[in-house]
Amino acid sequence: MNDDYTVIGKDLFKKETLIDLFANLKVSLSTGEIGKIEGSFGQSGKFKIYIEDGLHEETKNILAQRKGKDKSKNTESATKIFVNLKFKRYIYDKDKKMMQ
Repeated sequence: MNDDYTVIGKDLFKKETLIDLFANLKVSLSTGEIGKIEGSFGQSGKFKIYIEDGLHEETKNILAQRKGKDKSKNTESATKIFVNLKFKRYIYDKDKKMMQ
């Protein structure tokens, strides 16, 4: 979490994926917030998510706990926040665009 409107996501894309192809697509967090992908962050497949309405207080608390604790397997599963990206890609589309 950078600020109240930006979150860094990981493990959705491979390292080789061009994340710019997914820029401006809507994503939803498992805590209920809706945002869009801004672009890549670093070179390991991480990406920035911009949350238009800002993060809920509960989400901020979960992210603060994950940042402060050691990442043992017991506490990690209880505090994960999942990112959902839904899109369609038509087979016969010559431009091969992703639609939402």
